[in-house]
Amino acid sequence: MHPEDRGVAHHGLARVDLDFAKAQLSLMTNQVYLHPNGQIPAYEWNFSDVNPPVHCKAIWQVYLMERSFRGKADRAFLESQFHKLLLN
Repeated sequence: MHPEDRGVAHHGLARVDLDFAKAQLSLMTNQVYLHPNGQIPAYEWNFSDVNPPVHCKAIWQVYLMERSFRGKADRAFLESQFHKLLLN
């Protein structure tokens, strides 16, 4: 699946299972999958392709959805993703 699709898919996934969507977004920014410079790969085999900031938007949308659905957002999740997304 293309990274743009993955970022957009998590928005829909969050409507069904917020915790799973957050886990998948965290997995995408896990250091095991990131390039040493912090870039999220566009494809499994190509770090040179540039990604639009869909992961930032997906994480922000999941954060807002959780605040709307549960009455309280997971700020720790947002903060844990912030630094990794700054590198990207």
